[in-house]
Amino acid sequence: MTHESNARVALITGATGGLGSAVVPAFESAGYSVVGCDAAHPDAAMRFDVTDPAAAATAVRGIIADRGRIDVLVNLVGAWRPQPPVSEISDEDWDGLFDINFKSVLVMSRAVLPHMIERGSGRIINVGARQGERGVGGNGPYSVAKAGVLALTEVMADETRDSGITVNAVVPSVIDTPGNRAGMPDADFDTWVPPAQLAATMVFLAGDEAASISGDRIHVFNRA
Repeated sequence: MTHESNARVALITGATGGLGSAVVPAFESAGYSVVGCDAAHPDAAMRFDVTDPAAAATAVRGIIADRGRIDVLVNLVGAWRPQPPVSEISDEDWDGLFDINFKSVLVMSRAVLPHMIERGSGRIINVGARQGERGVGGNGPYSVAKAGVLALTEVMADETRDSGITVNAVVPSVIDTPGNRAGMPDADFDTWVPPAQLAATMVFLAGDEAASISGDRIHVFNRA
């Protein structure tokens, strides 16, 4: 982990997951001081529940006290699994997928935004999904949650357009992670999005070159 007083600080949730394992080193290679968080993984720099507002607020205050700033928030936390039809799904299953995919983004963004607004700069990068742009049967809570992420991205971008902050979402098709390969073993993995390419897109959105891009959806589909 890079920890230099003059380095930009990137807070990355879901840092030890299949996508996080590519995003964290990409930001470190770009010179960021990375704070990776995960709920329970022993290798995470910080461990807390990103759907818990009190825990998120405490973590953000601690990072600012330690590092002095948070320049970038990358909301990677999310999950997908096969979902029953809406007519059959339980409240518990719906709430679980909705919370991890949408509430995590809301809670973390709400914790970080006041600091970014006070500083007059910041970048928030969210992860959408193609199912969030057009709902897909058997993906009810996931589709609805990701649609919410895309709408929230646009709302936050509009609310901060005069604050020196940008808020964008990358929208992948299927990311080539071990979890997705295990869940869809018969798919053509060559058509999926390599995590390193998605990570490079996020590093670009965090940089000065992307300062005029906000409220956008960056599609990263490969051939899937």
